Amino acid sequence: MENGKEIKSTIRNGFVFAYPVAIALCGGLLCRFVPDGGQWLVSILLILAAFGSYLFYARLGGCLVDLRALLSLSWLFGLGLANLRLSNLHEPWTDTSILSFFGFFALTMLTYETCRSLPKKKEAEECSEEERSRVTKALYTLIPVTSGISFLCFCAEVVKLRYIPLFATFTHAYNYFHVTGLHYFTFSSMFTHALTVLFLMFAKKEERDRKRMRVILIANILSLLIPILCVSKLQFLLVFFYPVMILLLKLRFKKFTDLPLKKIGIVALIMAVVLLLAGFVFTVRRNYPEGYLQGIFDMKDPETPEIAQLLYMYVSNNYANFNHMTLTLAEHSHGLRCAFPIVALTGLKFAAPSLIPPDALLIKKELSTLSVIYDAYFDFGLIGVFVFSILFGALLAGITGLNERKQKKNPITLLMCAELALYAGLSFFDTWFSNPTSWFWFAITILMYIYVEHQRRRGRS
Repeated sequence: MENGKEIKSTIRNGFVFAYPVAIALCGGLLCRFVPDGGQWLVSILLILAAFGSYLFYARLGGCLVDLRALLSLSWLFGLGLANLRLSNLHEPWTDTSILSFFGFFALTMLTYETCRSLPKKKEAEECSEEERSRVTKALYTLIPVTSGISFLCFCAEVVKLRYIPLFATFTHAYNYFHVTGLHYFTFSSMFTHALTVLFLMFAKKEERDRKRMRVILIANILSLLIPILCVSKLQFLLVFFYPVMILLLKLRFKKFTDLPLKKIGIVALIMAVVLLLAGFVFTVRRNYPEGYLQGIFDMKDPETPEIAQLLYMYVSNNYANFNHMTLTLAEHSHGLRCAFPIVALTGLKFAAPSLIPPDALLIKKELSTLSVIYDAYFDFGLIGVFVFSILFGALLAGITGLNERKQKKNPITLLMCAELALYAGLSFFDTWFSNPTSWFWFAITILMYIYVEHQRRRGRS
């Protein structure tokens, strides 16, 4: 009987390791050798593989927002869309692009599984009542502090720049409203809503008194105003994304039939409608001239509805920018782009301008979003992509393990997982790990973790 269980476990583990390799090999070979006329079929297969992989990894991890599941869904779905090449700007993928796209997926998943198969520490016991009370107080303290600092920095930016984006009468982009140094703190406002969810999950009924709830409500309103007034689609997305990720991380299951699928579906539908409406309003309030976006996107079918063009290009063009780089990059920058967060956050970019990395190579300057592996290739080529994939997989596995061990004592680990869920779930959209803002946000989260841990341990002999 024991031998049978061991054999089943070995087969299961072998399949888990073989699965991403099979997906990557099949996807890569199809993209490389199927003629252009049949690439629409390859795209359909990639999109089906994205949803199939999501279901496979979500079931394997017992969580709807398992980090592997989110990464496979976003990355493979993005590849499927991008491979349609619906814009005249998009060229067939180079062999280097195909190796990078599918190698990233396979190596990240393999590294994750390898790290998770290592011996684990025993799961921590739950907090004592006294420790739980101190953790609740710490979470409550962080909410108005985070909101207050963010809103004060926003007000300082308004005074300095002399306009509020929502009420501007000229064309403007998100990055126009920016005061160096202050902007990092301004957009830390999205932590307020995530911390509120953690507080409500952790606090007992008597700890959620009227006075506290009033303070929390005011803090949340102030923090919600910031992305609206700044007309920032990404920041508005984060207002919803982090809290929802935290709630879903707590929703564990053994079978999909265990889940309240009807409730989840209703919430997902409401969120989708709200975010689509917000995206439309924010796009309008950018004050783009008539026909501006259609001219930039240069779709093969100019009759495609603008909202469909916008959604398609937001996903697909990041892969196209990567492919364009493999065609035009003359020389690698040997770490300048990946190390830029250190250069920016320490102020070295002012003292040593030579450390500022070269500009990204874009199909069009307006289409400036990049995939998570862009800078790794720009700096070190294929080797950079493969090394980054290994580090990324190890990070996902490490934070997942930390959350499993510590969330009952320090719920900030849930926020850490929610941040990585963003990077995995929007892996096609940004470089994230060579973005100074991402480093700043994660540093803030670590400081919150240390603060809550310190408060929890306070009073021990």
